[in-house]
Amino acid sequence: MNKGIWLSLALVALPATASEGQVEYRQHVLSAAGGHMQSMADILQQKVPHTAHLALHANAIADLASVAGTLFPEGSEGGDALPEIWTNKEDFAKRVTAFEEAAAGMKTAVASGTDIGPAMQALGQACKGCHDNYRKE
Repeated sequence: MNKGIWLSLALVALPATASEGQVEYRQHVLSAAGGHMQSMADILQQKVPHTAHLALHANAIADLASVAGTLFPEGSEGGDALPEIWTNKEDFAKRVTAFEEAAAGMKTAVASGTDIGPAMQALGQACKGCHDNYRKE
């Protein structure tokens, strides 16, 4: 195929606006974090025998949490995000920081092999803190 056809195909796949792209990207990143969270829960609840995968999931969620604060720029309203994210920026920023810290704590707990249960509970509470206040149900 020639370059013009590839460019045309690529443009068809693009979202209609940059804001839509931001919303879709945010949803992908946060869905990935949710997948890692559920995978860790499945391991810790012994639904699956993949205990060796726990560190992979803890590291991934910590990495994703480290970019969470960049996922809600002005003009990216939409999706499951409530408008209060942009009108109550200070509280939202505190909740994002709590998520980052809890995810880092989970990573540390898994690496050390200690306090994994409490770290997982703290991570779940950090996720819930945002979802309850800033996400459409």
